[in-house]
Amino acid sequence: MLITILMICYTLLSFGIGWYFYSHRRRAFLVFHPESTPALSHVLSWGGIILMIIGLIAAVATIMNNFVFISIILLVGVIAIISLQLILVHWFPKGE
Repeated sequence: MLITILMICYTLLSFGIGWYFYSHRRRAFLVFHPESTPALSHVLSWGGIILMIIGLIAAVATIMNNFVFISIILLVGVIAIISLQLILVHWFPKGE
């Protein structure tokens, strides 16, 4: 029961972060300005789509309640989020 509740939270977070990235691909958010950098806009588009797909697959894994499938989607989601964070560091403003 607890794993189901946690997976629902993970699903909502993954889909929500993906939607946020995708919806901000043409406007400023936090310290990033994708409207002036096409490469950053492209990263946000693809990253948002990937995270939304992971969120949908996590919902299916939650419904199926298959421990192996849940473990795999959690691993894939963590790798995707870490990869996006490391890519976004490239556009992080540097202090001088």
